[in-house]
Amino acid sequence: MKTASIIAALTLLLAATGVTGYKIVKSKNYGGVEENLHKVVSVIDGDTFYIKGDSDDEDIRVRILSAFAPEQKECYFEESKQALKDLIEGKEVRLDKDISGADDYGRLLRHVVLPSGAEKEDNILISEYLIRNGFAKNVVISPDVQHEQTLDIVESKAIKELAGIWGNCKDLPKYFNKEEITDAQPTDRNCIIKGNVGQRGMGEKIYFIPGCSPYTRTKINIEDGDKYFCTEEEAQENGFRKSESCPG
Repeated sequence: MKTASIIAALTLLLAATGVTGYKIVKSKNYGGVEENLHKVVSVIDGDTFYIKGDSDDEDIRVRILSAFAPEQKECYFEESKQALKDLIEGKEVRLDKDISGADDYGRLLRHVVLPSGAEKEDNILISEYLIRNGFAKNVVISPDVQHEQTLDIVESKAIKELAGIWGNCKDLPKYFNKEEITDAQPTDRNCIIKGNVGQRGMGEKIYFIPGCSPYTRTKINIEDGDKYFCTEEEAQENGFRKSESCPG
């Protein structure tokens, strides 16, 4: 049986059983890599949009991982929303799952890629585009850390060049303002394991030991339920699990 026939059969089977959860609009095969493309119906704000669902009256919300755009009434909200709208509305995008599936609001959590349409041209990672141009803040939340290093680099450049929000907003949006992020320090030098609950209700209880790639960037906000632990056993007893980014 040809590859195309196999893919078609699997797609129909999954759709019939309800396993897919959202409709595959179109499939392309470049270099043997299957890419499921989904048409963007509308943009809600600078980091959230709708794709077409399984029926005409069902659209599915998608939250772009790692990019936090301004909220309504915050500086640069309209500019960020328009930037995302100009980039993807009415177009087909690829949704790449990291670790998390959906948040508490039922939104799919995905890295979003706009294909170039040509094998020799670069695709556009939407979070990278938004952060590089100052339309969104880089907020990587464990365990979805796939593009962490890339986004750290482009955000540092955006801040240095005063791109977008960084150069146009006197009052920075909440998640752009470093003063809004509390970073409590350990009271015991032997208790330095960081237990992090996360942000915006999307956080799972994760702990980081020194040597984990996000350790130095993980902030501890006691009011959010974050805390320090002396041992990994103590962290686990409190409902935290070790980050997959940690060695060993």
